[in-house]
Amino acid sequence: MAAIGSKFLTINPDTLASDGALCHVVKASSTYGVMTVIDAYGVTGSVGTLNLVLQNYGTAGNVAGGTVAGMRSGTATVWAADVPQQLTITAANAFIDSGEWLVLKKLEAGGSDDLSADATIVVEYVDGVVTQG
Repeated sequence: MAAIGSKFLTINPDTLASDGALCHVVKASSTYGVMTVIDAYGVTGSVGTLNLVLQNYGTAGNVAGGTVAGMRSGTATVWAADVPQQLTITAANAFIDSGEWLVLKKLEAGGSDDLSADATIVVEYVDGVVTQG
């Protein structure tokens, strides 16, 4: 299936305080097909640290296709206030199959800060399967 154009999801997950906390973002349509994540950004209004990933969760409720995109470093990534940070896309995992979920998952903090209540994650995706860059 050919991609027609980009679509965007805006996620305001509030606070994901515990390590491993999940925020279900979107389920790929069981009727109309699949989607491919092509870009993602995060922004928060406060300076802090955070490791987060977008993951492909299968229909059984566990990781199916691995990490789709992430922002992490050795301990945690430092977020500058009000500066969008691009998440790194894992091209091999960017495809979300029919009936699977795209989830936002908080990893170990590596610092004292959690995803703040004013955080926003923006995901750009297209319908169908496309080859990454």
